Formats: sequence, C-alpha cells, structure tokens
Amino acid sequence: LTIGPAVEGGFYYDMYLGEQRLSDASFQEIEKSVQQLRQSNAPFERMVISREEALELFAHNPFKVDLIQRKVAPGTLTTAYRCGDLVDLCRGPHLPSTARVKAFKVTKNSSAYWLASADNDSLQRIYGVSFPSEKLLKAHLRRLEEAKERDHRRVGKQQGLFFFDAV
Repeated sequence: LTIGPAVEGGFYYDMYLGEQRLSDASFQEIEKSVQQLRQSNAPFERMVISREEALELFAHNPFKVDLIQRKVAPGTLTTAYRCGDLVDLCRGPHLPSTARVKAFKVTKNSSAYWLASADNDSLQRIYGVSFPSEKLLKAHLRRLEEAKERDHRRVGKQQGLFFFDAV
C-alpha cells in the first residue's frame, strides 16, 4: 500500500503490485474482502508515533518510508491507524470499527505513478465509495449512471454533433 486519501466522490488507494494489474474482475474480490472485514467488527485504533517509530514500523515499505521522510519533520509526531493486522499512516479520523461500513463499492481502477512522476514506479489505483446504508449506495450509483447518460461527449456523438474529417 502506498497512499489512499479521501477525495470528492469517495476515496482512492494506490498499491504497488509489481507486474500484476487490477481489472474489473478484481472488484468483486476486493468487495468480498471488505465485507468479511466489516463482519469482523475490527476497531480502528489511532496511534500517535514519532518519526523514528514510523520509519521503523514501515521499514518494509519504501513508499511509506519516502512519505515519512518527505512529510514528517525530525523530532515530530505523526499518526497511524491499526485495524486488525493492518497498520497504515493516516491523519484520520476513522469510524470506530469496520462494522460501521454498511455499503462499499469499488467504482473503477487505473494506473498511477508514485508521486505523479513517470520516472517513478507504476502503481495500481482503485477508487471506491462507502455509505452508511445500501439504500444510499444504490442512490449514489443511480445518480452516477444518470450523469453518464447525460454526458455531453456521449450525447454529442449520438446526435452526430461531433465528427472528424478523415483529411
């Protein structure tokens, strides 16, 4: 795992997977894992740690080490969250436990470069959303579909408003 902030419309998480590539077929597997985690009711534990503790804790992950070295000044503190066996750098806050995640959906995936530089490692990025109920998730997904149907690029092509001359 590298970085995974909340963004407008949900969140994303970048992962280094070597040569492995995610596809739409990966979504169900990820969603199933989240469902199992939700059912475990694992608490999120906030940890306040020093820069030195963070470097030691994440020594196995060069991406986290890079983030810590760039963002956490020597002699200062940072936060991480523990959920079961997973410990990750994060400002938080988080839900009290995984049981609060009632509805979750991976919405798309893409590639990204570490720190947005083509000179760095290629990462796999997943985007997702989470809602406090299935009803709210379904309403959100319905709005996204409706917006896709009204997309000017799609509508313009259907109505023959856009064309390219083969010259």
